[in-house]
Amino acid sequence: MAALTKRKRVELNKAIIAYCKKSGYESCIGELEKAMGVKYEKKCEGVLERKWTIVTKLSNKALQLENEVESLREDLKNFGKGKVRDKSLVLPRAPPKHVCKGHRQPITCVVFHPIFSQVVTASEDCTIMVWDTEEGTVEKTMKGHIDTVQHVSFNQDGKQLASCSADMSIKVWNFETHICLKTMRGHEHTVSCVKFTPAGDRLVSCSRDKTIKFWDVQSGYCLSTLQGHKDWVRHVQISPCSSILASCSMDHTIRIWDYKKCEELMSFRDHSHVVDSVVFSHEKADQTLMKYVQKELNGSEQEQEKKVKTTAEKDKSQKEKNDKDKRESSTPYTPEFLASASRDKTIKIFHISSGALVTEISGHENWVREVIFHPSGKYLLSCADDKTIRVWDLEKNFRCRKIIEDAHDPFVTCIDYNMARPMVATGGVDKELKIW
Repeated sequence: MAALTKRKRVELNKAIIAYCKKSGYESCIGELEKAMGVKYEKKCEGVLERKWTIVTKLSNKALQLENEVESLREDLKNFGKGKVRDKSLVLPRAPPKHVCKGHRQPITCVVFHPIFSQVVTASEDCTIMVWDTEEGTVEKTMKGHIDTVQHVSFNQDGKQLASCSADMSIKVWNFETHICLKTMRGHEHTVSCVKFTPAGDRLVSCSRDKTIKFWDVQSGYCLSTLQGHKDWVRHVQISPCSSILASCSMDHTIRIWDYKKCEELMSFRDHSHVVDSVVFSHEKADQTLMKYVQKELNGSEQEQEKKVKTTAEKDKSQKEKNDKDKRESSTPYTPEFLASASRDKTIKIFHISSGALVTEISGHENWVREVIFHPSGKYLLSCADDKTIRVWDLEKNFRCRKIIEDAHDPFVTCIDYNMARPMVATGGVDKELKIW
């Protein structure tokens, strides 16, 4: 109280008494008036609440500015005058390099070509558009679906593109000629996601019919069907090791499958709302996350943590033992972590081998639509219905490293990072593709 002038002290005391009166704390009013030497005044009602709200907003703003200053200092350190620009550390920043307009309805998916400077978007207007990322211009519009195109995906060499739609079909396109090579039917409701297996000879799809299906690309035949989810399967992700599959659903669960054996290996039930997307980590992200896990588990005696630590140590030992062989061989890398984006406004990271929840990341103010690992392994990028793109620092306890406000209006629906070039693409309900 010593920092307050006499007048401000009187105003504060009156506001406290008015708050107590308004809140129904009648029994203490007399004692407070006697102790503070002031009387209740009706005009002071609401003053304390308003001032408290202002203080909270200012505090949050100060914290946000501190984070921005720290972010700018780090950028200056990495990319300042005389520094060699490390492209692997580049993060998206406003304003966008290109704002691309052409779709007539919201964009549902965005994906970069694995080799060329192109990005592909899918939309509720039933079309797929191919864009030049350097010029920000549309190169081709691919038509064939008769309802919302939900998702698109490239094979590894970028010569084929797969798409799926609310018309219950999956199409495989020759990306060089933009001609549809095959149309696959078998799902009984909207097909929400489609991916090529690493070999490129199979497709995996998921649907509102609660199933996951595998298809032969050449013949178009359905090879197998995975069942287990209790509601719409929103997204699937295939591990580079070509045997593990992750799926997420409106039943609030994430499931891990060995799709070669058609077996469910485990499920995660930590989200309290729909899980919209999942993504496997890569080798650099695993190195960063493993450091965090080992740091957190030092001295812990909880059973689950012990389990994670034991598994992590085994994994690390095995990896160190086989590192040389792995570098010399063509064996795909097996990821150790999985990140998920949910409508409960959180991002969660799981350790796959132990089935343990590593961390929960909060900060978004609305549904989190998609999440991706930065190629450097140091960051996680997310987009959400709160109009923002956020960058989370995996090395600093998952604090929010950067926020791009009003990225799209009203919602950011999808995001992708170009692993070949330091570039991010996002799509939104505003029908725009933005390249950052």
